[in-house]
Amino acid sequence: MAAILTLDLGSTQLKLMVLSENAEVLYLDSEKYPTYAEDGGFLEQKPEEWIEALQRGMRKLGQRMDARSIDAVSFSGHMSGVVLVDKQGEVLRPCVMLSDSRSQQECVELSETVGELVRRHTGNPVINAFSLPKLLWIKRHEPQLWRQTDVWLAPKDYLRYWITGEKATEYTDAYNSLCVDRLSRTWCEAVIDATELEKSKFPKMLSPDAQAGVVTAKAAQALGLRAGTPVYAGGADMACGALGMGLFNAGESALTLGTCATFLAPVQTADDRFFGQVTYHLHAVPGMFYALGSHFNGGLAVNWFSSLMNEKGELDYETVSALAAQAARVPAGSQGVMTIPFLVGSGSPYFNAADRLNILGASAATGRGQLFRSLLEGITMNLRQTKEIFDALSQERLKNVYLGGGGCRVAPWPQMIADIFDMEIQETVHADASTVGAAILGGMGAGIFTDARKTALDMLNVSRRLTPDAAQAGRYAELYPQYLNLYRLLSGRSNV
Repeated sequence: MAAILTLDLGSTQLKLMVLSENAEVLYLDSEKYPTYAEDGGFLEQKPEEWIEALQRGMRKLGQRMDARSIDAVSFSGHMSGVVLVDKQGEVLRPCVMLSDSRSQQECVELSETVGELVRRHTGNPVINAFSLPKLLWIKRHEPQLWRQTDVWLAPKDYLRYWITGEKATEYTDAYNSLCVDRLSRTWCEAVIDATELEKSKFPKMLSPDAQAGVVTAKAAQALGLRAGTPVYAGGADMACGALGMGLFNAGESALTLGTCATFLAPVQTADDRFFGQVTYHLHAVPGMFYALGSHFNGGLAVNWFSSLMNEKGELDYETVSALAAQAARVPAGSQGVMTIPFLVGSGSPYFNAADRLNILGASAATGRGQLFRSLLEGITMNLRQTKEIFDALSQERLKNVYLGGGGCRVAPWPQMIADIFDMEIQETVHADASTVGAAILGGMGAGIFTDARKTALDMLNVSRRLTPDAAQAGRYAELYPQYLNLYRLLSGRSNV
């Protein structure tokens, strides 16, 4: 029986999954690694710790099955990170992460110089959520490292390089550089030439299902794989997620409650009406696009609050569960407490790095349950803003919202989403859509699967359907305009 190994390099952990030719999950586990934050908006990870996580994960996998029986390897990974690699393949500095906001000045300058060009080729604004300003920041502030750089790679592309020795990217991840043309799916020389960057430092580009190399003898020995095993390019986590969730038609969407809550919907092309409010990306299926609402303060805010409430100052699931149970007993509206949930600046629809968390209405009588519920409500109100954009993009109210991610385990949250959106939500059986999507890409490349859409839809299983509670939905309909008004007052932005 053919088997595909997927390595999904997320923002907090590496997921390892083995999928059979019958689309059966044979193995699934994960290994965590830290993120390092510093003043100035710095947010980084160390690629060597990704490799350590990979080796730990493969040792555990090897205790359950013979890794040499794996027939193909594919990848998914968090987007817009930047890894610098020299000619010898050595990493020159820690990876600059998606939510890193150090390049705000570069965003301003690039918006003035190449903003219209970027908009024309990608449909997107120049913001910190993309790689281009990060690259320019590195060149300006770390010029010696930039001169040493052979190529820059996206995070999962570095992991693949370590396994194959081949430096390459693919167009779904490359698109997040703002330097790819959406029609040709190739590097856009007009954008690159208009910046201070050198085209020679941009890696070769593949299709997501293309073979990107084979497992080297060195990697095989380190990981227990068979040397010469075909390795496929894979895709950006959200592109793989769009495939894994079966998002192919207008009116469909998928919401993943991870560290960054992400909201996806397939679209025909970029829509200027919502320029800068959602971003547009290449789907893993050729010829398709998806709109993305990036909400940086999803699970991140939940984990932050839970750690504060833990006497050891650490995150553990018991604390999260206890807070969730307390929040579930609090009525809609959190007894007058309202939270603007932006710890690291806001994502969709504002993309304002200066936005911060604010709590209104707390008193001496306010307890942990009210505060935690208010935080969940604030995150979900922000998600509703993207939902309304997707309603407009699909030219009708969304028909489906598929829900996944670790946040589904926070007991009151899925039902709260149904109530605040005022629509049925379908929670999926597994929370690994990007991992599944990457496996499908590898299987397509290896000839194990012949129809990506059919395989994805066959694997999409709904565990439960959550319908809105009329009373709760009515209460949230009253509170939603108040949330928007509060943000306007705090941000000073009258056009929200």
